[in-house]
Amino acid sequence: MNKIKQNKITFTLILIAIAIIFSSLTVLSLPVLFNYESKVVKIEKYFYKNFKIYLKSTGNVSYKPFPKPHLLVENATINLKKPPVKDNLIKTSNLKIFISLKDLYLRSFSGFVSTKLSDVNIELKIKDITELRRHFYQKINKPIILNNAKIFLKNAEDEVILISPTKKITYKINNKSKIKYFNIDGKIFGLNFNSVWKRKYDTPN
Repeated sequence: MNKIKQNKITFTLILIAIAIIFSSLTVLSLPVLFNYESKVVKIEKYFYKNFKIYLKSTGNVSYKPFPKPHLLVENATINLKKPPVKDNLIKTSNLKIFISLKDLYLRSFSGFVSTKLSDVNIELKIKDITELRRHFYQKINKPIILNNAKIFLKNAEDEVILISPTKKITYKINNKSKIKYFNIDGKIFGLNFNSVWKRKYDTPN
């Protein structure tokens, strides 16, 4: 290897190292440089745009760099219908919205990657099933993941008729196969079950 070629490789490695250090410092310093709570309305708007469900935040919104860059939304509600609604589908104090590096640098909040909720109760009424089915068949959404969620199915009198604890619920579209998946790993009537629903989302109707 001649000296000129070796110098080019060394210079390239130095540039890569500088880029990595600069990116890391930028990602870690964002909480100090930016007030996320001032962008709640914008975050709620783009949450619906990306996931086709409505988010209403009533608590703090903060940025967390680990394990992946995300916004942590405290005290929020999630619904299939536009607020205000009488009963909320989900109330959560631990909603994570994972964001891309592009969004971090531009602070645009327009291209969320995925969202995750942990340790939540899903209060689903019989009448909500029609709206849920419409979402399955007609909406194009980014990945939604729920860990350790409990599903409470209620009748018209608001009485709980079924409780189903779940380990994980995954709701996403495979961009390569163009297939939407809804996967539940949980328990019902004391029996473990795994349910997978799938459909091509490019022909929803």
